[in-house]
Amino acid sequence: MKKLSLISLLSALLSGLAGCSDFMEFPPAADFNIDSVFAKYTNAEKLVHELYSYPIPLNIDTRNFGQSGTRFGGGSFASAVTDEGQSFHVQSGYQIQQYYIGNVDASFSASWSSATKGEDDYNLKWSTIRKAYVLLENIDRVPDATVTQKERIKGEAKLMIATVYFEMFKRYGGVPIIRKAFNGAESQQEINLPRATLQETYDFIYGLIQDVITNYNTYIPANYTNLPGEFGRFPMAFAYGLKARFLLYAASPLYNTDRPYSDELGENSNLICFMNKNPERWKWAADAATEAINYCLANGYKLVDNPSNRDNGMNYSVANIEYPSKGNTEVIWGVSLPNNVTGGFSTMHLFTFVRGIPSTYGYAANLIPLNQVERFELKGDTPGQYKNWNIQQSFLTGIATDETNAARAKLQLAEAARKAYEGLDPRFYASVTYNGVADYGKWGPLGDIDMADAVLDDGTDLNDLDGQQSEGKQRTTVLHFLRKFTRGYEGRESIMRPLNIYMRLAELYLIRAEALNEYNQVPVQQIYDDLKTIRERSGMCQYTQNLDQTQMRDVIAHERNIELFYEDHRWFDLRRTLEAAKKIPVTIYKVQIRKWYHTKTDKFPYKITYDKVEYQKRFWSDHWYMNPFPKSEINKFYGLVQNPGW
Repeated sequence: MKKLSLISLLSALLSGLAGCSDFMEFPPAADFNIDSVFAKYTNAEKLVHELYSYPIPLNIDTRNFGQSGTRFGGGSFASAVTDEGQSFHVQSGYQIQQYYIGNVDASFSASWSSATKGEDDYNLKWSTIRKAYVLLENIDRVPDATVTQKERIKGEAKLMIATVYFEMFKRYGGVPIIRKAFNGAESQQEINLPRATLQETYDFIYGLIQDVITNYNTYIPANYTNLPGEFGRFPMAFAYGLKARFLLYAASPLYNTDRPYSDELGENSNLICFMNKNPERWKWAADAATEAINYCLANGYKLVDNPSNRDNGMNYSVANIEYPSKGNTEVIWGVSLPNNVTGGFSTMHLFTFVRGIPSTYGYAANLIPLNQVERFELKGDTPGQYKNWNIQQSFLTGIATDETNAARAKLQLAEAARKAYEGLDPRFYASVTYNGVADYGKWGPLGDIDMADAVLDDGTDLNDLDGQQSEGKQRTTVLHFLRKFTRGYEGRESIMRPLNIYMRLAELYLIRAEALNEYNQVPVQQIYDDLKTIRERSGMCQYTQNLDQTQMRDVIAHERNIELFYEDHRWFDLRRTLEAAKKIPVTIYKVQIRKWYHTKTDKFPYKITYDKVEYQKRFWSDHWYMNPFPKSEINKFYGLVQNPGW
């Protein structure tokens, strides 16, 4: 066999593993020398790193904007399918907009290519699974690796397989189960695997997770506090957390039922649900969450909670942006985004920054409709109180008619603009960029964030006086921008190394609260304690202990919406709980912002107003409860049953 250099060797190996257009294709076994890859630990370790290069659709796309295959064709997050988010309507390349009008088919939804850029890439998952099996089956051959190194990689490989299968479980239900790496010698019968039932898929995932927890606890580090150079690999805490998240999904109504959301599959309905309803599944999820929380707390994890940062939302920002080396004690698993791409830094800010900021970019791929802004509570002594956006918000600017200091006038205008957003949950200020925001890089302190259109008292537009970030100048109609993942780095992109978080400790408390509420059918003390833990670190008051199960269910769903805002949860939460049919096809509202002038010769506006305006009616179809398999796979006729309605 022809020998290759290490670089060429790994390239050939990985192209062989990942280059197939789907998992049913054979990897070209003759194209790489696998013996050389596993001849040295340093070689094998490179394959471990490759395993993490793009394992699953993460919240923030780790590839450059514009590459063939970017999620949704424009870097939109899955949250933007729901009323948490909105993408820029003028940019036709943002394929997420097809969900808004219901123009989604199986080819679009299930894959990424230059033509089809949907939410998931089904084929890419099999590439990751194949890499994991190659490692699992060959790592013992490495002569210079210690037992600890070998066993750690085995545990990571099994946990990666479980993670990828969970991501398929939550999107597709039962899927084909692969138990080894194909080497090219298999028959078509061996590789043309039909779908497993949901129960079989569940058992496979659960078995892998339990195997890792039971047999690899001494080999996989609990966390990476003392191993910052290895951050991004799975810690053992992730195995516990994944188990809790997986069991929560399995207990949810979409799967935990004897009445599937569609009867189209008939006797094959066991592919999309358990075909039995077992309330004990909620208890299993609650117990797993408790086990995960206890493990985390015993191994150095804790919620970010500096008492001096409860009122300014900085605890929340640290938890969602920073690395453990900078005080983030609650991130369980996350992936570093590259900062060595075109321009010398990560392009992640392009998906979230304000459109219209001079000398930087904001693609408006992830905007925030007023629907979500309305859901941030008022900060006070009583929970569940909200600002009334149904009435016009109007504020005098206080700018003197003879004001000659333009810089001072601009600051006064920004101060008046911010009044509409005063007194909200501190997590709002950590999550949303709004008109007049004062601490947005070098622009906020100068009053440069001006999203208001200019009008006379009679309604005449004064287009020349529109704010630089206004709808009139930028065509951005939904004037709230996503700040959650870049707060504090605005204008400092060159030093930003974003953290793409897949799981953090806060979620585990919410998993336990939800599972306990469903299992006990009445809110028990632990639920109130868990909600207090989450809300207290953000300066929010606690819920009184007089809620029934339904009320508490709504409270927990609300808290997941706020705490896990734009973290890729709501789209899947609404589906797993069968709430999507009620909460996806809603009217989306925007805020119309205007600054008012008495005459055309006025230099500065005398007031600023905010009006709630209907923007769009969203679409939903029940067959969206599960993703479709790619048509190309279905058309091979080897037994891959398509999900209902696709």
